[in-house]
Amino acid sequence: MEGARLFDIKTFKQITEHSIYMDGTIKDKIKNNLESLLNVRIIETDFDSGENEKVDVIALGSDNNPLIVLFKTAQNESVAARAVFYLDWLVNNKNLFNKLVQKTFPGMNVDGIDWQKAGVCCVGSDFSKYDRYMLSHVGRNIELIRCKKYDRDLMVIETVYKPTGISFGKPVSLSLTATSNAEQNNKTKKYIKVSQTPRIGYCQIEDGKHYVVFPGKEKGEILDLPVSIYLAQNQFVLVDEYNRFQYAFSYWLNDNEILSSNIASFAVVVLKDSEIFIDKGDNVLLKLNNIPPNVQLRDKSIVSVDSNNNFLRFYKPVKHNADSFMMSAKAKGHTLAFVLKILDNGVLLRDVETGREFFKEMDTDGITFKEQQILCLHEGNVVHTLTSCKFYTLSSYYDKFEYGTVEIKDGLAFLKKLSGEIVIINDAPDYLKPGQVAYVDENNNFCGIEDDGEAQETDTVKRNVSNISTFKRVSKKERIEVTKQVLILGNKAYENSYKLCLLKFGYKAEVLEGFEPWAKISNVLRDTDVVVVVTSHISHDNMWRVKKEITDIPVIYSEFDGANRILEKVIAAENNWKEVRTAR
Repeated sequence: MEGARLFDIKTFKQITEHSIYMDGTIKDKIKNNLESLLNVRIIETDFDSGENEKVDVIALGSDNNPLIVLFKTAQNESVAARAVFYLDWLVNNKNLFNKLVQKTFPGMNVDGIDWQKAGVCCVGSDFSKYDRYMLSHVGRNIELIRCKKYDRDLMVIETVYKPTGISFGKPVSLSLTATSNAEQNNKTKKYIKVSQTPRIGYCQIEDGKHYVVFPGKEKGEILDLPVSIYLAQNQFVLVDEYNRFQYAFSYWLNDNEILSSNIASFAVVVLKDSEIFIDKGDNVLLKLNNIPPNVQLRDKSIVSVDSNNNFLRFYKPVKHNADSFMMSAKAKGHTLAFVLKILDNGVLLRDVETGREFFKEMDTDGITFKEQQILCLHEGNVVHTLTSCKFYTLSSYYDKFEYGTVEIKDGLAFLKKLSGEIVIINDAPDYLKPGQVAYVDENNNFCGIEDDGEAQETDTVKRNVSNISTFKRVSKKERIEVTKQVLILGNKAYENSYKLCLLKFGYKAEVLEGFEPWAKISNVLRDTDVVVVVTSHISHDNMWRVKKEITDIPVIYSEFDGANRILEKVIAAENNWKEVRTAR
């Protein structure tokens, strides 16, 4: 007989085991009873990690150690990589964890938290042999806890994997490959203390290494940067007394900025009790002085101060993409690859930097990544996954946009592409209007709109190929270049055809009925380079005003209202203007 069986002691009948599906109901029941099941103290549930995911449970373990509990909800899901990622996330967010503890348990001394035993508990109905094998090689404080359901509403939980013989010091991010002797030596090396307290500086990447630069140009290599974290050039970071990485802020120093010699420190803004404080990285709150009345500071933003904690300036937030992180990835020896297709025997990938497509053989049963996500590869192994495709598609490395005009029907947004194909726009924002020129990626995900000069909603996506100018590339044409604005006075019903046809050749079309009030037409004329008049679709008064008042820009008169015929006239007229300018 193999394994354990459960019997009713009165009848000695076996109590049958049933497979348990970790649905929302079961998950909530376990979550609500975690304190008794795992002997933990819950701090937060369903916490937004900032990684497009929610952490199931953040808790304190029985040894007063930081703990994350993750639930395995999909039968074929592999939890090993996810657990390693969130253990890194936990360790890299000590300050956040401490604040959550103080919020949940006021008066608790966070100095007593045992970070040496920080860990992750994965709870699920079962785990694959690959999960256990992987965790046994990674050497991290990660446990696998299996739930079994029996008749009579009985449930048994058992630990099916627990690391043994490991001294859990400061967790170090490992790739899922064999560890070299050099890496083993790095783990045991002694750190040199370079400051009395943790500090905030900005990242500089040089010669394949990440450095932190402080006011006064003091610079040191950033140590223990987790495998799953990339840094952008000039991004603000927090390091400890040994220059070991602690946290990456979503703020950066402008490339062209010359640092004032008055800057003594960079600091994080803390808004508390209607007052503004700063934290220079050492968890000590200091009053921020001499803030200009016209400056409004955000909580957790980055500022620079002088030696007397007087405000000097604030820094801008930034949303990163492949442009900003490519240098960091290459410094780590990583390749960023976009997942095009998942097949039974492997995945079809595209190198984000070069655009080269290649096939990687692997067993795809139980993989955690999906199509349109980005894999971070090191020596061919997946060490991290970036879940948002926009990390790639909103960077200058992406050049597969498709343009078209927006159509709205039955509450859905469609795009009529230049090719004539009509598709549903995925993730279409609410502010899209019929007739707008928009562009999507190769999977029809919304990427942005052409700015039509009107005020847009605050969350309108306007194409910015790079958030950090250091990484802006000009060698690749990533979108159609609009060179001229054309005003067509004609039939508004043909607006979409005009816009699509002219856009192919770099003309942005604005279409007005030829019978509109002249005041409206003259208002649009301010930003117009060329006027096209469809002679069969304009009032006599407006025709007279066009001939009399439009004298500083070219006017084309067309007896035809078809889009292709108008395009031909615009191109022919432009060629004539070029010849005239050349002759002059």
